[in-house]
Amino acid sequence: MQITILTYNIHKAIGTDRKFDPERIAQVCEAEQADIVALQEVDNGVPRSRHLDLAAVLGERLGFHHRVGTNVKLKVGTYGNATLSRWPFSIGKNIDLTWTIKKKRGCLSDIVHTPEGDLLVMNFHLGLSRIERHFQWKKLLASDFLQKHRDMPAVLLGDSNERTRYLDTFLPTTGFFNAAGETRSNTKTWPSFAPIWNLDKVFLNEPCGVVHYEVVRNKLTRIASDHLPVKVIARIDW
Repeated sequence: MQITILTYNIHKAIGTDRKFDPERIAQVCEAEQADIVALQEVDNGVPRSRHLDLAAVLGERLGFHHRVGTNVKLKVGTYGNATLSRWPFSIGKNIDLTWTIKKKRGCLSDIVHTPEGDLLVMNFHLGLSRIERHFQWKKLLASDFLQKHRDMPAVLLGDSNERTRYLDTFLPTTGFFNAAGETRSNTKTWPSFAPIWNLDKVFLNEPCGVVHYEVVRNKLTRIASDHLPVKVIARIDW
């Protein structure tokens, strides 16, 4: 079975033109014919995004199921990660990845019921410092949720905030590989209008293979958010 997966930091649906427009985010997901979408920086009840539940709005617009992992509480509203799926979710958990007094971070982890079998999807947004990210990866990989479903096809994806190749050397020792493969030096995603850093990443485990990898760069994605989305078509062997 082939599944189209998208990871996208949507910057609260506020584009590089400073306009709030969730419809542009929906159009990107629709145009890429995504089956599963991992979103980061998703508002719920925040004034800057008109007090909307963005995950619910985008899910309804696309006709997808949705799950939310709240990480940051603001004076009014919250924001965090959200996963949208063409197929229903079963069990899920938002893993707290917060390190010391740093900004709240998390990894929204879910089992998706595809027509062929269950798929583990772990949607992360990591911290800005190397030591923080190292702690977060160790906690994520040692989590009860991942260990319980270790034999299942799995996708780890999101905004890594990692500017070096540290993850490319570290994660293969844990059974995951970068879906970008040898193209990873040409996969810059931030800032969207003139990308210089490869922050947004997709990692797969052994039951998964990569059919297609792409940083989606076009007129719409350059303006819809400050990050470019990453698209992976994966072949899953159950």
